Amino acid sequence: MNTNPIDEKEVGDVVHEEHYKASTLANSHVVQQKSPSEKRLLLKADFLILPLAAFGYFAAYMDRNNFGNAKIMGFTTDLGLSPDEYYSCLTIFYVGYMVFMLPVNLSLRKLKANRSIGIAVVLFGVVMCCLSVAKSFSAVMGLRFLLGAGQSFIQGLTIYTSLWYRRDELGTRSAIYYSCATLSGAFGGLIAYGIELNLSYESSGRYSWSWLFLVEGVIAIGAGLFIVAFLPRMPDDLQRGNSRHWLFTKEEIDLAAERQASYNQTDAKFEPRQLLDAMTDIKTLWFGLIQGANVLGLAVVGNFLPTFINGFGFNPIRTQLFGIIPYACAFVACVTIGIISDRVNSKAPFLLLTSSLAVLGYTLLLATTSTVVGIFAACLITASCYTGVVLLPVWIVINTAGYTKRSCVWATSEVFAMTFSIMATRIYDNPPRYVKGHSIVLAFNVLAWFCIVFCALWMRYLNRKKDRIESEYTERGEVHPHNGGQLTLEDLQDNHISFRYIV
Repeated sequence: MNTNPIDEKEVGDVVHEEHYKASTLANSHVVQQKSPSEKRLLLKADFLILPLAAFGYFAAYMDRNNFGNAKIMGFTTDLGLSPDEYYSCLTIFYVGYMVFMLPVNLSLRKLKANRSIGIAVVLFGVVMCCLSVAKSFSAVMGLRFLLGAGQSFIQGLTIYTSLWYRRDELGTRSAIYYSCATLSGAFGGLIAYGIELNLSYESSGRYSWSWLFLVEGVIAIGAGLFIVAFLPRMPDDLQRGNSRHWLFTKEEIDLAAERQASYNQTDAKFEPRQLLDAMTDIKTLWFGLIQGANVLGLAVVGNFLPTFINGFGFNPIRTQLFGIIPYACAFVACVTIGIISDRVNSKAPFLLLTSSLAVLGYTLLLATTSTVVGIFAACLITASCYTGVVLLPVWIVINTAGYTKRSCVWATSEVFAMTFSIMATRIYDNPPRYVKGHSIVLAFNVLAWFCIVFCALWMRYLNRKKDRIESEYTERGEVHPHNGGQLTLEDLQDNHISFRYIV
């Protein structure tokens, strides 16, 4: 019999690739030791990807949260906006966000993450600059809708980074770059403080809130240009292009693509059937309710934190300054909990902790009028919501297999959460105690606490069920059909027998 050595090599490569995929999938839920080449790859990825992602989130949340600062700076008075018109301007942002969130996630591969995210950041920076010269309610409404549409792209970084980092690495990285969203709140407060002191209408001929929008818009444009220029494409995209990269060697790109294959199928495309799987998975509802509570708190902090602090008895300038403290607490909590959750490879206990902090914070706001307690409660609430919106997206993407399903579940939870954000713009209408608003947010955080418990127990049950089934096959000396054939995560998603949830 004639033997073709080239054919033998090709067969060997296929067998090696399938063995690699099977072994890495079976162990993708546990913390793994890293080789020296992996450590070099991660060091380079951290050096390049994390600062760019952080810069993008920093710009996005600075532009998202500055509406509350602008109100304290006289925005509504100078434009003659009624309270209802101001709340409508808050609401329309989330409408734009909701409309574009799912299409953005599903088209991320087609549009190329570096281009789509970077250009979107540039565009919403331009929108913010335009907002600085808006003179009517209709102009503000239109620009706020475009701002929300542009900012929906920034959440694509959650899917993007899940293709560069393994499941036991993603929490730390997400905490590091997302914590810049908390810094943006503090930095935005400093900018507002500096503008209030030095750039009054009398001295500059421009309203102070106009300067705020203009400065922060220019920062966003700069962030977007950096992302377009330097954010690398997805690992398998770089490998397929077979092109040189200025930072990663060919061997490192191949290694990154192999690591991606431990949890993702190479070149995975949009699969319509996975949309139905996402919508019928009970976890999607639980994730949506948890994210709803987190983002409800985030919207409250972003839109009303300066108003709360102003209500504690501070003048406008000191309000901007004291608003830095809760964001500083959120930064520390975000990074610390993100790193620890990766070290122990668990997310549910820390999500329970963040929900508990929110419950305590809103309870204190309802129970007392003390300024000191109020500031402390604001710190708890801000730390809770920002840490929660780091941990939950990570928990979603590491526990949802299949590229389309993962994108859909994450987008659905965000769209679901945006409805809660719209609620946040309407329930805080009874100053100065805001009893109705605080009570509603408190109730949803209690609900989120129970959803986290239910979700964790359900995933633990499914893990034990799969362990039992695999043990039965092993005892019979058989290979489970999922492992013996060509079925992948793209075919079976979470139902793959080798897939294990990280609780």
